[in-house]
Amino acid sequence: MSHHDVSLNIDDCAPDEIWAKIDEVYRSMEYYSKGENCLTWQGNDIGLYSSAEPGGIQISGEMPDEIWDKWYPELKAKLTEALGYEIGEPQDGFGFKYWEPFVKSYNDIKSIDGKQIVFNDLSTFYWSMFTNFERDITAKPPFFRFSSPLMELRITVECTGLFAKKKQHEAFRELHLKLSGVGIHTLDLS
Repeated sequence: MSHHDVSLNIDDCAPDEIWAKIDEVYRSMEYYSKGENCLTWQGNDIGLYSSAEPGGIQISGEMPDEIWDKWYPELKAKLTEALGYEIGEPQDGFGFKYWEPFVKSYNDIKSIDGKQIVFNDLSTFYWSMFTNFERDITAKPPFFRFSSPLMELRITVECTGLFAKKKQHEAFRELHLKLSGVGIHTLDLS
């Protein structure tokens, strides 16, 4: 009997419809047995448990290697098909999918360079995470959007008070110039 402990790149904050798909895949797997407080797979010399953790879905427990070597790739393949993105272990380079966009304010930007953008709350986004770079000054509020199939970061530019619209346009232009200055070019959607 061998012990296995893996984490998969499925965020614990996934919406309910994603959890329903995960549950369906789990039920389709050999040795499935609904546990009292968690999902399990049970059998002769088999005792695996699944839980949702901040670092991804964790599957741990006992399963003979000859079964695991077939069972685990099948689980990942079924989850990949059901969820629409490649499922694997984060330490092997598999990225998390975030269903809700990250929304940040222009006023909360701490620093920007050619590698990343950092906000005052220290959340950091690397440009390499994104495949699409867009901006729209006519949107309400104006925004810059950086996205990929796995995530979206939206930076809104909002100002209040007297001359708010003028300040908003100046802030938008300033962010555009900062991004261009570090080599980040955005497609104009306006």
